[in-house]
Amino acid sequence: MARFDCWDNPIVDDRDLFPFVMEVQSDLLHAFVERVVVPLASPGVIPGMTDRLNPLIQVRGAPYRLHPLGVAVFHRRDLRDHRGNAHRQALEIDTALDMLFRGY
Repeated sequence: MARFDCWDNPIVDDRDLFPFVMEVQSDLLHAFVERVVVPLASPGVIPGMTDRLNPLIQVRGAPYRLHPLGVAVFHRRDLRDHRGNAHRQALEIDTALDMLFRGY
């Protein structure tokens, strides 16, 4: 598992709104069984999303919106179906996380 890996949302009932989650914790914490993730929202399901806080993330060729306000923790065994990695969008993702945690 690596930072910015995208997985099917382990909460099946939430997949219509948030089909995927993205791991955002540092790779240095790989020995822990918990994984900090941020959901990826289907476009248009949450009004008012902005490019800075909610950048578009490509998963399997389709766009989804990062939703940092939905940050969650899952056990690594719950993240089963790997769907890609968004490391190419690291700047946009880190900018959104900075907005969430630092306000800029």
